[in-house]
Amino acid sequence: MEKAIEKLGYKLKLERVQRLVNIRIAKAYRTVSNEALCVLTGLTPIAIKTDEASQFYQLTKGSTKEEALVDRDMEVKYGITPQKR
Repeated sequence: MEKAIEKLGYKLKLERVQRLVNIRIAKAYRTVSNEALCVLTGLTPIAIKTDEASQFYQLTKGSTKEEALVDRDMEVKYGITPQKR
């Protein structure tokens, strides 16, 4: 699945569907670019969403031999402390 999404033909199909939805949401003309429609509607472009989903899958279910870099809890060393009056 991950390799299929990287192909240009599939990306264009997904962008085409998202563009039609964005045009309806924004009530815009068909001449507006896809990037501008994403900004107007506040939706993340589909290419970015698919990359995020692929990375999340690789981190959780994937069997990669590389060490996964994930966020971890850290102790706060420096922070804003209330000032004494």
